[in-house]
Amino acid sequence: MNIVSTGIEGLDEVLGGGVLSPSTTFIAGTPGTGRTTLGIQSLCAAARKGEKVLYVAISSKPEAMIRQILSRFSFFEENINIRTFNVSSVERDPLTMLVELGNIVSSLRPDRILIDPVTPIGFGFPEAERRRFMYSLNAALNEWNAVVCFTGTLEPEAVKSNVISDIVDNIIYLSQDLDPHITRRYIELMKVSGMSSIQGKHTFEIGTDGISVYPKDIAHANYSITASEERISIGTPMLDEMLGGGLLEGSSNLIAGSTGTGKTVLGLNFIMEGAKKGEPGIIINFDETPEELFLHASNFGWDLKGMYKQDSLKIIHTLPSELDPNKHMVQIQKAIREIKAKRMFLDAVEGFDYVLADQIERKQHIAALSRMFRNEGVTSLLTCLTTESKERSKICKIQITSVADTVILLQQSLISSGLQKSLSIIKMRGSDHEKGPARYEINSNGFVIEDLMRE
Repeated sequence: MNIVSTGIEGLDEVLGGGVLSPSTTFIAGTPGTGRTTLGIQSLCAAARKGEKVLYVAISSKPEAMIRQILSRFSFFEENINIRTFNVSSVERDPLTMLVELGNIVSSLRPDRILIDPVTPIGFGFPEAERRRFMYSLNAALNEWNAVVCFTGTLEPEAVKSNVISDIVDNIIYLSQDLDPHITRRYIELMKVSGMSSIQGKHTFEIGTDGISVYPKDIAHANYSITASEERISIGTPMLDEMLGGGLLEGSSNLIAGSTGTGKTVLGLNFIMEGAKKGEPGIIINFDETPEELFLHASNFGWDLKGMYKQDSLKIIHTLPSELDPNKHMVQIQKAIREIKAKRMFLDAVEGFDYVLADQIERKQHIAALSRMFRNEGVTSLLTCLTTESKERSKICKIQITSVADTVILLQQSLISSGLQKSLSIIKMRGSDHEKGPARYEINSNGFVIEDLMRE
């Protein structure tokens, strides 16, 4: 048995490489979730590669109208074979439909078949009769020696009890949340045979180019840790000394501090240091637009805009209300590979609060991002807001200090001469570091350490 591609971006990765050939897949879901689009898109992708395909439409619409509807998608291939069966006929007489379909398959000998939808077939029959028909269909499928997909409208619980679940190799379930502001679509594997798939709810979008799937945790599927003893400069010489020579290459590092302590300035310092060394960087943020970031950086004499125009910097700016965490991770990975990024600055992790309301879910997602950065050979700097807690594990609103390799705490206090800013290295995994705090300031040169605060 061979593994063949579904032809849908992201879906092969979720399935563990594609689907087996021959095999049967049931694409189920509630109305309007994109079942037909998924099936047709996969069929057309195979047709473009020279495979012979057959679309079996259980519909009251004529073939010409079906082609006209499908032609609105850019992926549609005019040369696919389409055969229609009237809905009312297949409800009353499914066996005749099966005989006719068998003759069509014997004549065309297609590599792939889509039956859309399968659920109306024998709809008016007693359950025992429908089960017998489905087992007859299964026997025919084994003779056809093709990659076959069915679609059907079913609720999740109904899928598990439906006889179709017994005869297919794979079950893909589509659903959606109709939020007042944005529709979120989900794809989930309820059954997969013979493949190492990624479980969980993955997100997807439907556009004129069809469906794009965004796997839940792309880092987990390819997780590998490569330890490094190489150091990279954070962009502030004295802080590098405090860190034992700089950050460890490929590490994930956290800057924690309240508003106004200079977290963003230190992060930009880190990106600009990379620019000096020819190391491309990526900035991920949720508040400032690229133009606002360019202006912010120019106050310190940093030409972020120049880096951006030269493709040595990418900025991924997303409003929290529009964020799809899975899609966001895929976008970041693509950006890393496009410019071969070595440095990443994520400002700030609170941007995930809007769509990841659960504390554990947020922590898991940030951990997945950190794994992906490490897998891609990127050294990352993340920022978070601090809490009033005295416990080091709870200094951030999102409790992610255990995820980070290094935690740098920025604080400010009111003294007689004004605000005094201090920095402490709370932890640094795999390295010794300065234990005491240091005074720092933000000036026209950026983030500058003044001196260590010796007792």
